[in-house]
Amino acid sequence: MEDNRKEAETENSVKEIPETENRGGTYADIYAEGGALGPDGVDFREKIGIETLERRPGYAKCEIKIEPWHLNVLGVIHGGVLFSLADTVSGTAAAASGEYRVTTVNGSINYLRAGKNTSKITAEAVEIKNGKTFSVCDSKIYDDKGALLATTTMTFYHLLPR
Repeated sequence: MEDNRKEAETENSVKEIPETENRGGTYADIYAEGGALGPDGVDFREKIGIETLERRPGYAKCEIKIEPWHLNVLGVIHGGVLFSLADTVSGTAAAASGEYRVTTVNGSINYLRAGKNTSKITAEAVEIKNGKTFSVCDSKIYDDKGALLATTTMTFYHLLPR
């Protein structure tokens, strides 16, 4: 019985994380170390194929070249791909001034047309409000023929100075 207790104590013990594996700390600490991804990380934008075409304070334009894995079971662009593109292009516009980093606190999307038979989707975002602690951006997503697929409004919290 005593052996079982020792086994249970060992299983329930908190494992200590070596200092080299500890990724805690403030956002400032993480960014000072080269970002949350580490030196060999691939960020989400790269994973889903988002390319930034243009960026200036209050404006950004991004696109995704559509691959088969961007499609849902119906053969049209997955709504999550559209939302991710809108979130990224809007966040890029909100942070393009370089004054601060941002994180999304709210987002709404209107899916207007199915994304099908298109080789790419392009999104443009405009910052419509830049306040002391929040920014708001509107974006529009188009297919390669110029048809409007979705519109969004995204709200971002200003995290910390760059």
